[in-house]
Amino acid sequence: MKGIVDRIEGNIAVVEIEGKMYNVDLSNIEEKVLEGDILEVTMQDEKIVNIKKDSNATEDRKKYIEDLTKDMWQ
Repeated sequence: MKGIVDRIEGNIAVVEIEGKMYNVDLSNIEEKVLEGDILEVTMQDEKIVNIKKDSNATEDRKKYIEDLTKDMWQ
């Protein structure tokens, strides 16, 4: 399942997964993450058991947003 980094608060990433917010210690994510990054999340019994950055999905999302907003600022 996919999640998105809503914000970073200190050493905690607040991750939205299917409309719910979860606090994830940044040390539990192998790669550096930023707000807006897409994460691949494995959950068991409503708890995150594995989480990693999905770089391809993150890049696709950034391009999609750029395409949506490119004409807004002209």
